[in-house]
Amino acid sequence: MERETKEFITPAGNKVVLRTYLTGKESNELKAIMYADLKINASDAAEGKVALADIPAAFMIAQESKALGFLMVSINGETNAPVAKLEELPESEYNAVLAEVQKIRVPFKQGK
Repeated sequence: MERETKEFITPAGNKVVLRTYLTGKESNELKAIMYADLKINASDAAEGKVALADIPAAFMIAQESKALGFLMVSINGETNAPVAKLEELPESEYNAVLAEVQKIRVPFKQGK
């Protein structure tokens, strides 16, 4: 099944096409990247003493890259390795697309 897409124009005028949602499988893969770096002592957890410390933040970069790979369809009409093409653009362009991806990953919900 083909997913719905949306077009996003970056501040410098690059046209990016993004999928509008992650699948459950993709979401789980993103979580697995984070959970791979979590270390929990089983005996402490059994006693209710779960403290998360010394978690390397590098997993965030891996998650961002993977999310871009899942959601980015094309940049300026190019569908072959769009993430690599994005990474060659100025940081401001990369960050603009990443912000759009984050809106898809964690949509803002009004109300409750």
